[in-house]
Formats: sequence, C-alpha cells, structure tokens
Amino acid sequence: MNKLPHIKVLILNYNGEKILNRCVQSVLDSDYENLSIDVIDNNSQDASVILLKEKFDNVEVHQTGKNLGFGGGYNFAFNKLKKTDAEYYLLLNNDAILSKKIIQNLLINMKRYGKENLYAPKILYTNSSKLWFAGGTYNKFLGIARHIGINTFENNIFYKAKKVDYVTACCLFISKSTIELLNGFDTDYKMYYEDVDLCHRASIKGFDSYLIDSEPIEHEVSYSLGNHSFKKRYHMFLSQIKFIYKHNNFFIFLISCLINFFILPLYWVKRIIRI
Repeated sequence: MNKLPHIKVLILNYNGEKILNRCVQSVLDSDYENLSIDVIDNNSQDASVILLKEKFDNVEVHQTGKNLGFGGGYNFAFNKLKKTDAEYYLLLNNDAILSKKIIQNLLINMKRYGKENLYAPKILYTNSSKLWFAGGTYNKFLGIARHIGINTFENNIFYKAKKVDYVTACCLFISKSTIELLNGFDTDYKMYYEDVDLCHRASIKGFDSYLIDSEPIEHEVSYSLGNHSFKKRYHMFLSQIKFIYKHNNFFIFLISCLINFFILPLYWVKRIIRI
C-alpha cells in the first residue's frame, strides 16, 4: 500500500485572535491523514499565538519577529522548511475554513494534471452560498486582475475544474519543488498581487494554474482590512502598478499608468453611488 504524501499546511497569521483557531480546527477535521500544520506569525500584537498554543499542541509556530508582509511571511517559512520531508504545501489564509475533503481533492487533481502546476478550490464568502473565487483572470498590460464568478451563486455546472490565469493564495496548493523553483513570492508586493505574480512567473516556465472541481471552502474576506476599505484599494492599486512595471517594457508601463489613473476615479465614483 502506497503511503500518502506528507502535506504541510502553512497558515500566515497576523492578529487573528478571533479566527485562527477556527481555521486550524478545520484543517484538523480534514479527511486527509498525513498532514502537519505550521503557523507563521507576522509579529501579532494580540493573543492569537497564546490561544493557539493553549488549544493545539500539535501545531508548529514560526514567529518572524516583525511584520514581513504576505510574501515575506511565507518566504520566511519556505526558508526555514527547506529540509522538511513534506512534498506539498497548502498555503491558507487564517480567515479561511476548509471543507473535509478539500485536501484530498487537491492532491487528486495535482496527480491528474501535473505536480508542477498550481491549484485552488472554489471559495465562498463565510456563511454564504455566494462565490468569492472560481478561478482568476488578469491582463498583463493593464494589470487588471479579477475573480471569475465573484458575487454569483455557486454552481457546479458553470464552475467545474479548468485551467485559469491564476489561483488565489487564500488557499493555494503547490509542490515544494515548484515553490522553490519560483523562489517563493516576490516581496516587492507589500499587499495583494503576490499570487497573480507567482502564477504569471509559473506560466513563463510552462506551468499552469487550475481551479479544481470540488466542494468549496469558506473565506471571511478581508478580515484584517475590511472588504471595501480605502486602505485595501490603495494597496491593490500600488501592487497593480508594480505588476505592470515588472512584466512589461517602459513604454507599455507609461501608457497603462495613464489609463489606470483615469479608471481609478471612475471606480470610486461608482462605489460612492452604490453606497
């Protein structure tokens, strides 16, 4: 009988006192047996790590000592875990809740489509049947990235397993060898677009991103910043500009910036009217 491969679940945490334990418990409730959980704490100022250690003695905690951001926090863990025997990583937001069979289904899809590729499940808003993510698309020249199916109702007919432009790092399944080949995340992005950039760099090497056909997981969207906050949109815009600059020539970058500076005010006018 073949031994199940070791999957290491990496949960990045920052001030997740109210949600971290819920996330960890959902992983432990998984049907997949050969897994371990590592929490990377980005210098939280709340009691999330204390409460975690009190409840779970089988979770490894890596404390960064300062807030390294999203990509920096995960890269910190990748460097520490270079000698781990884990074959795969599941990157998971601390505000996500896994379904029981999702890890097993991610592994099945990886074996079907290829170990070098990147995978993610469908994701619902917490306590809702509305989709937050059913695959991602992006425009390299304008830097515009969007979630397929966002704010629509989950439907197994329309949102089956398929190749997509990118998968979200909210719940990202990737082999250890692939993340090492890609040198982890680009830490130039302080917040947002780290996953878009990772998938784009993977595609340059001939790797693909897949939405898997499975039951969805849940995600309490933008727990730390708020779903429609100005701070969130500000950081997204900065990361979008960095993505354009990194992956295009300077002429395209200038044209794209001009277009985006016109689009951004229109977006905020639209949001104000809707509110």
